[in-house]
Amino acid sequence: MDSLTNKFKDLFFNFIWRRSANKAHKELEKSVSATLMLFDKELYSFESGKSVRLSDNWGTDELAAKGKELLGHFKEPPSIQLLLPSGDFLATRHSLPDLPKNNLISALRLQVEETLPSFDKPVAIALNSQSSEVGKETIVLWKDQAELDNLYLAFQKQDLFLAVVEPRILALQASRQIDGFLERDGLNETLVMFENSVLKTWQQAHKVDLAQDEFLDQWNTTISDQNHNSILEIDELEKIRTLSIKAEGSGYPFFPNGAITARQEVERGRKVISAFTVLIVLLCLAALPFVRQSIEFRSAASSLEASRVMSSEARQDQQVVVNFEDRWGPLNDFPEQQLRQAMFTLQNVLGAERISSMEVSEGLIKLQGSSADPQAILQKLEQDPLFTEVLFSRATSNTRYYIDLRLSPVNFEAYMVRYFPEN
Repeated sequence: MDSLTNKFKDLFFNFIWRRSANKAHKELEKSVSATLMLFDKELYSFESGKSVRLSDNWGTDELAAKGKELLGHFKEPPSIQLLLPSGDFLATRHSLPDLPKNNLISALRLQVEETLPSFDKPVAIALNSQSSEVGKETIVLWKDQAELDNLYLAFQKQDLFLAVVEPRILALQASRQIDGFLERDGLNETLVMFENSVLKTWQQAHKVDLAQDEFLDQWNTTISDQNHNSILEIDELEKIRTLSIKAEGSGYPFFPNGAITARQEVERGRKVISAFTVLIVLLCLAALPFVRQSIEFRSAASSLEASRVMSSEARQDQQVVVNFEDRWGPLNDFPEQQLRQAMFTLQNVLGAERISSMEVSEGLIKLQGSSADPQAILQKLEQDPLFTEVLFSRATSNTRYYIDLRLSPVNFEAYMVRYFPEN
């Protein structure tokens, strides 16, 4: 179970790394600003048209040092594309399924042991997605990944950035329409043929093998079979000077791991800066309501202060009125019991009925009297708007009644709560 989990983790992280690396590949190809080409121990710069000679036993450090010498006219260190001899690459043919380029490369990487059984080192793979047609064989190029990384480190020591490594024969472009190139240098001869600008043939022979007549005859026959096609022969640097570099590249780029990592770091830095910028913008947007509220509060406070200054005299006059009401309010607002109106109203309601006693206290009236129908008196009093809370205070005995009622306009409780809350 643990092994399956670890395998799943490896596949997941490889998938994430490949997606990031694929984006870095595109950025690295776009960033190229200088092109160097190696041909028979001579390093040539397409930008300046100059070349320098390497020693017989040259290595990657010498190559990088000579490259810096050729690129000295750049004000800032350029992003370099290095074109290497065809013999530095291996070519194989495969029938590939209809899958995206990234998946095809992953599938080819799983077949390394079958494709290159004698090669036990990590390899870099280049595949032109335009040439991968279902049911047809496609040319795939291979290169030792360690060699790419050593080249990157050597250029890095010279403060140069090696972005892309490509086969020189595929990156060249003639001024006229041709079907292919025949490249001859001191070590190899390579024949490449194109169909609709897509690589269809890659055949190579080592000069050591061509010393044998049998191999030489086979190679000459291979070249003769292409006599009906327009082939440009390249056997010296002077002929390369008349050619140009394809703007879209060879279609078979190889990338050092160091260049991919550096590009990913740049992209990661951009993402961090972008995220920080977005965060600052979001914080500013989030703070806008508070800033607006602060401005509005300051404006309101300023307006309030101005209003206070302008209304100071009115407030002083108001305070005099308030003080007067506080002092004389208990007398002025003492509830008037309206006894005269109450007496006239009782007279109209009771008519000929007799009242033996009447008490009035704080709006409460207590009536005693006699009547043949006390209930009728109670109902008449309830219907009059001047009275409220009309009820029998005691049980009636024969014709004797006791009725309590309140004057509705008189509210002693509100008066006491307002002016004498402690009581």
